[in-house]
Amino acid sequence: MSINSNRRKVLGVGMAATLGSTMPLGTPLFAQTKKTVIRLADQAGAEVDYAAIWVAENQGYYDQEGIQIDRRTYPNGPASLLDLNKNLDAVMCGLGPIMQYAAGGGQFTMVCSVTKYNAPLVGRTQYKSYADLNGKKVGTPGLGTIHDAILFYIEKTYNLKFQKVPGRVADIPAMLDRGEVEAFIAWEPASASAVAKAKDVHYIVQLPPIPNAESLDLVFHPTFIKEKPDAVVRFLRATLKGMNFIKTKSKDDVANIVAKKMNDPTAKPIAFMALSSVLLTDPRLDMPSTRLILKTIAEQGKIDPALVVNVDAWVGKYLDYSFLDKAEKSLKG
Repeated sequence: MSINSNRRKVLGVGMAATLGSTMPLGTPLFAQTKKTVIRLADQAGAEVDYAAIWVAENQGYYDQEGIQIDRRTYPNGPASLLDLNKNLDAVMCGLGPIMQYAAGGGQFTMVCSVTKYNAPLVGRTQYKSYADLNGKKVGTPGLGTIHDAILFYIEKTYNLKFQKVPGRVADIPAMLDRGEVEAFIAWEPASASAVAKAKDVHYIVQLPPIPNAESLDLVFHPTFIKEKPDAVVRFLRATLKGMNFIKTKSKDDVANIVAKKMNDPTAKPIAFMALSSVLLTDPRLDMPSTRLILKTIAEQGKIDPALVVNVDAWVGKYLDYSFLDKAEKSLKG
């Protein structure tokens, strides 16, 4: 062997050793190469709702899996879904909007649940219950949202009638302050922020009257699923680690990370309060509440009632747990 070839061999070993020393122990090989970028949609003022994802990102779990999130924020779920086949690879949003999108011919694969509950009712301190708002103006973040569906369910269950006033979630607290609505139903931490910052405002009801109410789910575009199925598994593996962090660490620890994601370290008390409005650690859909919610939006006329004759079969056309199963199995292994 020539001197030059020996030198190249030594330099190669040295370079490999140098690169290896900069990588955390146990880092998968694909994390050392170019990352898979996932264009991921969420909604404005919803950092608490997607805390499992932002915790996982903060802890470096996506980096370890060779994933880079390109976060893209929309005013609400329906708006993000309309962009799924153009500028997005994945969307996190409400069950109701997702299945309304399906009813309209939208194509996607649902891979997991990310949030349950997440429909607090916030309003003036003089109101103590849903019944107190009978006949009053109540803001919603859009007629196509899961929150509007839950408000309709409350009307039907308690024999009430609200004057629904749609608006952007960022604007609804101001509507409350100006007296344009008496209360509003929305997501977190937008709701907690209103409670913390507005005068004479509180949680009228922090959890909706549906046990384990399915709220937000993660869907991928079929093209991404087909071309990069392993990236979906890796994304879910990192997300499961984020859920486990939330499950095993203190609410204080989680609130710190969420406040950081909100780009406002002073928002920690708001994030802490908002975490009591959500369940963030169950990656599978709650089917009893899913059936109830989808039948509710059918009653509202948002989808054809024929679609919810067998909710499980309809949702099953879009729900694929195989990626989640692989992620869970690999973590256990």
